[in-house]
Amino acid sequence: MPKSMRELLNERKAELRAAATAILEKAEAENRDVTEAEASEFERIGESLESVSRQLDRSAQFNEDFRKAALATESRGRSEAPVKFVNRATGAPALRSGQPFGEHELVRAERERGQLAEDAAMATYGGVAEFVRSLSTTGASAVVPTVWASQIIDIARANAAVMKAGATILPMDANTVQVGRLTGDATAAFRAEGSAITASDPTFDNVTLTAKSLNALVIGSMEWFDDAPNADGLVINSIGKAIGLAIDKVALYGGITSGAGSINLPTPPNPRGVLAALNAVRPANVIGGSATNGTAVASYNELIDLDYTVENLNEVPTGLILPSRLAQKYAKLQDTTNQPMRRPDDLSDLPFYVSNQVASGMTQGTSTTAADAFVGDWTELLIGQRLGLRIQVLTERYAEFGQIGIVATWRGDVQPARTSAFAVYRYLNGA
Repeated sequence: MPKSMRELLNERKAELRAAATAILEKAEAENRDVTEAEASEFERIGESLESVSRQLDRSAQFNEDFRKAALATESRGRSEAPVKFVNRATGAPALRSGQPFGEHELVRAERERGQLAEDAAMATYGGVAEFVRSLSTTGASAVVPTVWASQIIDIARANAAVMKAGATILPMDANTVQVGRLTGDATAAFRAEGSAITASDPTFDNVTLTAKSLNALVIGSMEWFDDAPNADGLVINSIGKAIGLAIDKVALYGGITSGAGSINLPTPPNPRGVLAALNAVRPANVIGGSATNGTAVASYNELIDLDYTVENLNEVPTGLILPSRLAQKYAKLQDTTNQPMRRPDDLSDLPFYVSNQVASGMTQGTSTTAADAFVGDWTELLIGQRLGLRIQVLTERYAEFGQIGIVATWRGDVQPARTSAFAVYRYLNGA
């Protein structure tokens, strides 16, 4: 059984304390004061102990916060739903709701295979920031230890609206993974006594996830990397947030090259997202686009139409995603007595998620405030996630500004499993 990050950090903490004790005991045994070199080493050990303690605190708090956030975004009208999707080759299920990435069986198995390398990295470096600093002298690249990569991936999940809304995360143990998909349900019918029973079988096919590369570039000053006591958390959060927002945009708009403001995400190299998939195979689920000057927002009618576009296909939406200015517009709606307009019952239990990766401020006819809104059963959005995360440090490109660039490479894919589970309302006039 591979060790958890907390176990590795506690082991590192014990090793540092033992090293500090050994310095003092040696000086005492020789009846002398500690030398300057020993004092310097003792100080370095103390700083490393502080770093490890901060990581332990941050790890415990992050896991607790992540679980709370997952519980707060339960699927609409559901308790803990059974896992729908599995890796056809390994039989490994998708990540459960609220399950940290590092706890998935494939991720733990990967960590076990590289246990010696993981242990060496954890023993040598106090955290991701120290790991990055070690690369800064060479400009080299390295695969981040799984225990740190898992934290970055979970932060990406916390910053991507599609993941907060329930997108299915499938760890990928290979470049290409096939996932079984139900394409047709079994049917039932009454029959007359003595008549034949009509056979009806569910039909299946596969969704193929093929890993594609996504890069995030984070830049910081050399002084900041040297001096910031919280550099580790800031590096992890910056990279995780950048990856999460990029996944959000491509999950919604991958394959869209025009008609969505400045969004230009051709396929390839981008995966195909929800809107492009609907345009290709289910255009009836893209509504509102024919309004010459966009659709004025005066009530919740448009969102009800959007919700029922999916429900009329016997799907159950788990969330609605819209940009902040459009969400603000709906929040400010008033009734005829100038009181805040109550959200209709049919929308009251549908969680709203705000993402400014959703196109807004678009031009549609005379409108310059057009925005999109997405609804869906987001568990039907598959996000494949390769197990490794690569870090490269750019030492020369920003050297004249006294800065260091960090390039993180995430590999994975995005695929809507069933297009009937999604709908988009285009060109709603926002604030």
